[in-house]
Amino acid sequence: MRSLSIRELESMLAEGKTLALYVYSESKKDTLRELFDTQVVVPELERAFDSKVEFYSINADEHPEILRRYKLPSLVLFKEGVEVSKLEGIKAWNEYVEALSCL
Repeated sequence: MRSLSIRELESMLAEGKTLALYVYSESKKDTLRELFDTQVVVPELERAFDSKVEFYSINADEHPEILRRYKLPSLVLFKEGVEVSKLEGIKAWNEYVEALSCL
């Protein structure tokens, strides 16, 4: 999963890309249980949807302005540059699969 800056994300969305964005914080993973859980689940989702969806991440420690838009942790789905789903916190596997299947 490639890490992005806010500028890179905005550029990709302006180009109309379809992607999954994982918003996380490395510094808070030991204190926020859902971060720990999603750091296990999101790579599994990336493997399951490898040929269908490109996964990217933004570390809120390096880009705190992302927290004005999204909570920790979030998996945000964009289709043709438009946000179509936002999964905040930890979800059931089937919720992730259903959301990603719409891309």
